[in-house]
Amino acid sequence: MSLTTYPSTPLSPHTSSPTAPSSVLFRGDIPPSIQRQIVEFSDFHLKDVDFARTTGQRLTLKEAAVFRRAEDGKLQSRLVYEVAVAQDMTNRQHTLHGGCTAFLVDVCSSVGLAFLAMVQGRPADFVSQAIAATYHAPAPLGAKLSVVSTTTSFGARTVASRVEIWDTTHRRLCVSGVHNKMAPKLPTPTPERAKL
Repeated sequence: MSLTTYPSTPLSPHTSSPTAPSSVLFRGDIPPSIQRQIVEFSDFHLKDVDFARTTGQRLTLKEAAVFRRAEDGKLQSRLVYEVAVAQDMTNRQHTLHGGCTAFLVDVCSSVGLAFLAMVQGRPADFVSQAIAATYHAPAPLGAKLSVVSTTTSFGARTVASRVEIWDTTHRRLCVSGVHNKMAPKLPTPTPERAKL
């Protein structure tokens, strides 16, 4: 286990300010180059996007781990992000909006799957097949959230991860989600029709 600090990747010029340096607890056999790569990948995909930019910018990667699952010995990854529920993340009841939870499940699991790919030296580009979320309890405005993403399968064609969103302020599970992804396949060009 090692605790390593890396500066985050600066945001693009249209962003108001660069991110603060990240302190991430890395667990498992993760080379320093991969540690830097996952912090940069996380910042790039969460903090420098147009959709839900303010939410993504507030997400802080706290822990990144790789481990062999006891049941089958397969390598898996686990990421932990933290964020507090802000006004722009809420619904009319001033609790975490369902659309925002879908965003959190999507991006946090996507980074976790890419992390596992990087550790194994495999391609890290995937596209979503399905995202499912189950809502257990509301997370009110101001609550501190822990978003835990753990990979569940990593095959040659499809990959999957589960995400739990915990309200650590009130000590309860708010959302559990599953995200299935696959390697993208570009369409094959079709030959022009032969003239008769």
